[in-house]
Amino acid sequence: MNAVEKLYTAIAQQFPNERITTKQAANIVGLTRGVTSSYLSKLEKQGKLLKTGSRPVYWQIKRESSAFDKLIGSHGSLSADVQHAIEAIVYPVHGLPIFITGPHGTGKLAFAQAIYRESIRRQIFTKEAVFESIDCANYKDRSDTLKKEIQITTQRFTVGKSLKNCYLYIKNLQELSSADQHSLLVQTNQQKDANIRYIFSTVTEKININHEYFNSAAVQINLIPLGNRPLNERITFVAMFLQQQSNQIGREILVSPSEFIKLATLNHSDNIRGLNNRIQLLCAKTYAKTPTTNQLVISKSTKNSISIMPNQHLLQTCITTLITSALQLSPTVDSLFNKLSDSLLCGETITEQNFLVLKVLNQIDTTISKSLLEAFAKTIEQDSNKYITHQYGINFPKDNTFWRNVALAFIFSNLCSDNLPMSETTHKLQAAIKNRYPRSHYLFQKFLTKLTPQYAQDAYYYLPFFILMAQCEDKIESVHYNAILLAHGENTASSIQQVVNTLTGNYFFEAFDMPIDISLDKINSYVQNYLVNQDSFPKGNIILFDMGSLRQMFREIKKISKQELLVVNNVTTAMALDIGLRIQRNEAFQSIAEASQKYSLTTDAQYYEGLSNQKNIIVACMSGVGLSEELKKLIESTLSPSLKVIALDYKKLHALLKNHDRQFFSNTQLILTTTDVNGDMGIDIMNIYNIFDKSTSIRLQTVLLNAGENERSSNLLIDRLLKFLSIEGIRGRLQILNPDVVIQESQAIVSHYEDFYNVKFTPRLKLNLYMHLSLMFERMIMNSKKSKSVIKRTPLTDQEQDFFSLSSGIFQPVERKFNIKVQDYEIELLYQLLKDFIFID
Repeated sequence: MNAVEKLYTAIAQQFPNERITTKQAANIVGLTRGVTSSYLSKLEKQGKLLKTGSRPVYWQIKRESSAFDKLIGSHGSLSADVQHAIEAIVYPVHGLPIFITGPHGTGKLAFAQAIYRESIRRQIFTKEAVFESIDCANYKDRSDTLKKEIQITTQRFTVGKSLKNCYLYIKNLQELSSADQHSLLVQTNQQKDANIRYIFSTVTEKININHEYFNSAAVQINLIPLGNRPLNERITFVAMFLQQQSNQIGREILVSPSEFIKLATLNHSDNIRGLNNRIQLLCAKTYAKTPTTNQLVISKSTKNSISIMPNQHLLQTCITTLITSALQLSPTVDSLFNKLSDSLLCGETITEQNFLVLKVLNQIDTTISKSLLEAFAKTIEQDSNKYITHQYGINFPKDNTFWRNVALAFIFSNLCSDNLPMSETTHKLQAAIKNRYPRSHYLFQKFLTKLTPQYAQDAYYYLPFFILMAQCEDKIESVHYNAILLAHGENTASSIQQVVNTLTGNYFFEAFDMPIDISLDKINSYVQNYLVNQDSFPKGNIILFDMGSLRQMFREIKKISKQELLVVNNVTTAMALDIGLRIQRNEAFQSIAEASQKYSLTTDAQYYEGLSNQKNIIVACMSGVGLSEELKKLIESTLSPSLKVIALDYKKLHALLKNHDRQFFSNTQLILTTTDVNGDMGIDIMNIYNIFDKSTSIRLQTVLLNAGENERSSNLLIDRLLKFLSIEGIRGRLQILNPDVVIQESQAIVSHYEDFYNVKFTPRLKLNLYMHLSLMFERMIMNSKKSKSVIKRTPLTDQEQDFFSLSSGIFQPVERKFNIKVQDYEIELLYQLLKDFIFID
């Protein structure tokens, strides 16, 4: 294979249906532009390439007319399906089986017949080949008869002297049971013969094909509903069916542009067939009223009515082409995109870009289709109000000229998309729009997705952005917060969003309605995908949601964006409206965050990472959060208010230390506990009983001084803690029990542990145990609920099981005296306190 052939092969593989520039061709084979240009010219002379345009020149694979060309959308929405069908046709030796799915009336039979005709055109089948059809609906509950019919049909083409090729089209497979479907597919799969090929079809919404066999189909073609087809294809269907009726009755048909658009945009349950039937009935109804006239007038006749003459050709071209055939599309569009890119890069306003697009649109001659354009403009206006104004509160001008220009921009985009290849410049323009107008770009992209999902992926359809969004871009981009509503239910979040955005008159909130069983990962994907399409440097992100863990939500979303983040739960319309108004007033993030903490008793908010956004001391006592709260009050009454004190349950502290890094504790100056805790995150963690040691008390004083406390308050705190942790301190904290009795019982229990394990506890440990046990007894007496906590003993080690058994006996006297039951949870805490002292290697 020489260099010229290699170039042709590369173009055919990478750009089979697209026009490309000389530069693109040079890039795919790694040759210079000059050499590539000479090779391309040789391929054109050989009849293998088509050359169009001048600056730049475009090259395209030259192809013969295909049997699929008569299918509306063969180069549009059906292009991928056509390519799959061709692959099935040409694959050696017997081709590949084809499975066509799609709702009623989407053209499955027409597509199957095109496959048959294309196989003849490609000389894979002879001209004598036939197309046979078998409808499974005629053999429902008669699978044996169906099998015989298929067998008889196949034998006609595979047995005898005059053999013929055949495509056997077996449709409505959904009418059979799963077992019969399986049997039929096995039967046809076993009958492999070069003379016969199979095409199966089924109605999508009624499909009950066994997945194993359905997925095994070599080529699957899924025809989409008519309502999902591009507008130009739907218009083509209307024109074709009207032409058929004109040919049949031999009369001119006049149809108003508004009626034409109405027919093209209506959704029919029977899709293409339904549209054909509707047009046929419409013509019949009109004919019955005026059987002797020369014209059939559908809807009201106007001077701009579209005329369909019998046996007329190129009707579709007259309707959809709203620019003159003399317009040099390629250079005009290239120039426009370059100017728009330069304008965006230079930081010019959207008014300048709007002018550039309007200048091109004004060159388009639309006189012959003025009423059609006006009808389309009305449709675009209604869609804009439905998908943007209603949900996002953005109002557009009522001026007819404005909407005419918007509609013209969309038609121009459609023309570009159908006739021009995607270039690097077009893709760059879309990225530039997103970078310059992120919020407006997001709204417009959502709008395109609602109109037709394919539009959002086509850079040409972003030209109308400069017309539609020019009147509201300034207001939309003035919002400096990303605000999101997350709520379970079909329309809970979107309902709140619609109310707030409408009342405030601007796009402040995006909403995501979530299923009840949605995972946190899925919620995060909603948020992440949204933030990716927004400004990279907002003042902050605000998330309002209806249920779930506030801290978990905050932590997961914080991973997505490093911007300021406010998360508020139990969202209400009033809450969202208040935040929307504050965003509208451009209030500072701190102001909005602080206001969010005052909405109601059932609402909680978090807007900082970690436990607090100010310097803090964490207190966590193994003896319970009650003791932690008492220590908190003592510290707060001694130190300055600038140092926040946070009381935590010991297990929660342990989980936080395990699951978070130093950044989570960035404002934490000190952690005080009643037992030794290992930590390697650079945080000062002190066992509060160690302050009896001089070195620890000096270390505590240093930490407090570094946190901004003065020497006097630091010394006072140490003195008060020493007193708090003494025997007298225990006496002072008991409320209902006799201190002498409780402390005596606690001392007896500690002594039992010492005797059993043959150890001698230090005075500091004993004091810790006395306090822990004394407060535990009183807490259990005062707990009227008497909650039960049972720990499974099976997974415990022998040491742990021995400790539990011993403790059960030690606590029996005090349980009888105070009428309490020491729960497994309390014994586990005691084990954690003692394990390092009683089990010594």
